[in-house]
Amino acid sequence: MYFYAVKYKKIAILITFFSLWLTVYFASPSQEVFAVFLIFSLGIMHGSNDLFLISKVKITAKPLKLVFFYSSYVLTVLFASFLFYFIPIFALAAFIIFSAFHFGEQHWIETNTKSVNFNRILFLNYGLSILFLLFALNSNATIGVIFALTGLLINESLFSWIFIFSIILLIIQVIIMVYRNYITWQQLLFELFLILVFAIVFKTATLIWAFAIYFIFWHSIPSIFEQQSFLYGEVSTRTFIKYVKSSFLIWLISISTIILLYVWLKNETIFLPLLFAFLGAITFAHSLTISKMFKDKNS
Repeated sequence: MYFYAVKYKKIAILITFFSLWLTVYFASPSQEVFAVFLIFSLGIMHGSNDLFLISKVKITAKPLKLVFFYSSYVLTVLFASFLFYFIPIFALAAFIIFSAFHFGEQHWIETNTKSVNFNRILFLNYGLSILFLLFALNSNATIGVIFALTGLLINESLFSWIFIFSIILLIIQVIIMVYRNYITWQQLLFELFLILVFAIVFKTATLIWAFAIYFIFWHSIPSIFEQQSFLYGEVSTRTFIKYVKSSFLIWLISISTIILLYVWLKNETIFLPLLFAFLGAITFAHSLTISKMFKDKNS
């Protein structure tokens, strides 16, 4: 799986540069339409198989525990939705932290430093670096989304300061990993190169298109590969078809829900905040499920 992940990263770089080319030739509305299409398809699908994943985790082997974890998953989504409605600023902060950790865990899971706390900080620092690089380079649009969600106006310098703090800690950690032979200097340089590539893309693309490029090509697709490997023991066209079939119902319910909300609200300006709130609500439960999957896989 590690070799497969490395091979995909090389392909993902080419896809990312192709996406950058699309950014130059397509105006903002077209970028956003394509971004929403990708998020609604592969993006939401990568989190639509969680209940099936739960049933495969060792801790849920007993039927009673399985019912408990199913119920916990649904309640987590409902509770997150409640937070976004009643305490949006708290929910948004939690969403960013959970997403950051989730992105970092997916990216670095193959690198085992044998220290749980070190890994957790690494995952969080990496995810925060990516997200706040995106926010800092699209500060006006990000401020608009945050204001629509919470009613608060954020100083754009906050994004830059959090990015600088996170990236410094991340660099320190990866240098430590090099000296302890967890990764090579080539891997370190490759990761720094990736962040430079992301910076170019984030600066050039609109907020939603930039987010979609990272979210789909650098998170959702690798996550689907990991889930296929965990569920079926291999990554292939056959197992992908099985994955799509098992996740289709939840995916359809998710898409239908957000479309109905959009039609009900009848307000295009609220769509982007609504989309991020919806992704936030399902991210809490999804990130916990994937963490359990990785823990079970590595045990």
